[in-house]
Amino acid sequence: MLAILAVATASITLADEFPGKARKPNIVFIMADDLGRGHVGCYGQTKIRTPNIDRLAAEGMKFENAYAGANVCAPSRSVLMTGLHLGHTPVRNNGLLRHLYDEDVTVAEVLKKAGYATGGFGKWGLGEEIGPGVAVSQGFDVWFGQYNQQHAHFFYPYFLMNGRERFPLPENEGGKQARYAHDEIHTQALEFIRNHKDGPFFAYLPYILPHVELTVPADSRGEYEDKFPRISRADPRPGYLGSDHAHAEFAGMVTRLDRHVGEVITLLKDLGIDDDTIVFFTSDNGPQPGAWTDIFVDYFDGNGIYRGAKGDFYEGGIRTPLIARWPGHITAGSTSDLPTCFYDVLPTLAELAGAGDLPPTDGISIVPTLLGRGKQRKHEFLYWEIPAGKGAGSKTYEQVVRAGDWKLLRFPGKKPPELYNLADDPGETRNVAGEHADVVAKLAAIMEREHEPERDYPADTRGLNAKSFVK
Repeated sequence: MLAILAVATASITLADEFPGKARKPNIVFIMADDLGRGHVGCYGQTKIRTPNIDRLAAEGMKFENAYAGANVCAPSRSVLMTGLHLGHTPVRNNGLLRHLYDEDVTVAEVLKKAGYATGGFGKWGLGEEIGPGVAVSQGFDVWFGQYNQQHAHFFYPYFLMNGRERFPLPENEGGKQARYAHDEIHTQALEFIRNHKDGPFFAYLPYILPHVELTVPADSRGEYEDKFPRISRADPRPGYLGSDHAHAEFAGMVTRLDRHVGEVITLLKDLGIDDDTIVFFTSDNGPQPGAWTDIFVDYFDGNGIYRGAKGDFYEGGIRTPLIARWPGHITAGSTSDLPTCFYDVLPTLAELAGAGDLPPTDGISIVPTLLGRGKQRKHEFLYWEIPAGKGAGSKTYEQVVRAGDWKLLRFPGKKPPELYNLADDPGETRNVAGEHADVVAKLAAIMEREHEPERDYPADTRGLNAKSFVK
């Protein structure tokens, strides 16, 4: 029934958007890595320049209640790709040898069946170069970048992945910083768009900026070096390859990401396909905490008013930027308060593509909101969970439900649940669980219903470390 409804709705939408022709929109989906919503200007950033991302918002729609699929990288990507929330999606945490299986259906497979050329460029995180989870076995005609999560931590590796083959970067051997991995990935993404300009195409760009390792070429860092504090050259924190300009390195990474977003839009215009292409921009979770919290979260105000960061299910860990731009179809400068999550991506892109025969999904298409017509269905609730610890066989989970303005967090062990009213307390500073036992019980029942056991993935015994990817 869901698939039948999706086909009917999509047909109406496409006929309305392209009267007299069967043109399907090209789709570009750009996802940053560990970018906080507060790191870009249109969401409040004042210290880092992001003119191209800001222009996306000025020319499109900005979402205020958009959520990542998870609070860390791999499960967030699994939710995005499968259209299933964390109680159902295959990959629910980093660690182990978690990956997609052949029977798992991705948004790339859905779009490929609808006649789209499909290319991915950046960080995959859902399977290695050998095995069923590899991107080119999950609906992508082309994949260039990194499959392994740890590989994607490095900006000067000695190879990247092109499909199932290694793409050597010999200039980086011996610890040299010669070819910046993100630049190589971006170059390949632009080439894919050029090669498929006659469309329709799906370009999935899960770029690796601004995740640590904390380093960027001088042409992006330079403008910030004299503006921000310096750290000691002896600073022992991991993942830092720069000089004493850590703040400038991070700001430069964000600005380089922004520059490349601008180059994507410029290319679409140069190719004459700008009006035929919908572009999305988001991030996979909140900003990096831990050793670099003072920079990523505090100094650059990466989450604005929101509590927490990556790894948390507080708003700062999962509330992300989301912008959609489609000239002539999405109202320029518009804003939406619709609560939406990564599992809405699959049904949304499927409707835009006129795709049928959809797999089961927890998502709802947000096309009515994007195009400003038709009745928008809304979620009764949004759901997240994550196994407690990264070991195999975890039986306890942290679970989260947002229903309306209410948000309940339930933790493993003896820690009591926390309930917040996001309308009154968006910063999640006042736990009111003790005052609303009825709300706690209602949301806890959703948690019980939505959780299904995770697959029993084996432990990762390969001993991967920096030497595996950098030499």
